[in-house]
Amino acid sequence: MRSMFAAALVALLCAGPVAAQDGSPFGSFKHDSDAPIEITSDSLEVRQAEEIAVFSGSVVAGQGTLRLTADRMTVHYEGEGGGGTGAIRRMRAEGNVFLSNGSETAEGAWADYDVSEGEMRMGGSVVLTQGDNAIAGDALVIDMDAGTGRIEGREGGRVKSVFTPSSQNGSD
Repeated sequence: MRSMFAAALVALLCAGPVAAQDGSPFGSFKHDSDAPIEITSDSLEVRQAEEIAVFSGSVVAGQGTLRLTADRMTVHYEGEGGGGTGAIRRMRAEGNVFLSNGSETAEGAWADYDVSEGEMRMGGSVVLTQGDNAIAGDALVIDMDAGTGRIEGREGGRVKSVFTPSSQNGSD
């Protein structure tokens, strides 16, 4: 029963992206909390007293076309004891984190998702790709509600971008 409760909590948390229509590099990561979520992992540990659920081993969370994969995912929720609602407060994915929705992807060493703020932060040599275009930096911040975001620079504050003109990538 606790496993099902934890899975349901994570499903609420990962309420994720829908495809963007504006073509911006963050638009497809826009938040949509209504679609169902499926999470698989090699193991699940619920720590009721700490109000966390830990998914370990080849974690895959999916909602629509959105996929988040990681080695480990920790979900922090409001416990039902003491008047809590069981709602997800925060999720942390660690190890080989990969977020994708169609042709747009982001990868890094870790990701934090603040549910109440609708903000996803990724860090650890982050690379965002959209088709043949790529942007690399130290951190990525995405507003999942608005579908907007920013890349923060690597050492020395630099962000590296590579954009392929449409004539080179087969588009007109």
